Amino acid sequence: MKCLTPEKALSGQCGFMAANMYARSIFGEDALANLSIEKPFNKPDAPVTGHIRIRAKSQGMALSLDSKIYTSQYRE
Repeated sequence: MKCLTPEKALSGQCGFMAANMYARSIFGEDALANLSIEKPFNKPDAPVTGHIRIRAKSQGMALSLDSKIYTSQYRE
């Protein structure tokens, strides 16, 4: 996925990040992922938590991206 949020908006020191990601399949289907994550700034060992919302015209595209994100999160 390509990040649509300008790099300048992602820089800085804080415990929260929000970004928009975009992807296009080889079949020309578009998908948008809204990502918001949080990590307490004062707790460096705390886990990263957040939400990802995927939007696509076809349910298959959204489910495919969801599956890829899920497997990448829990890979050892």
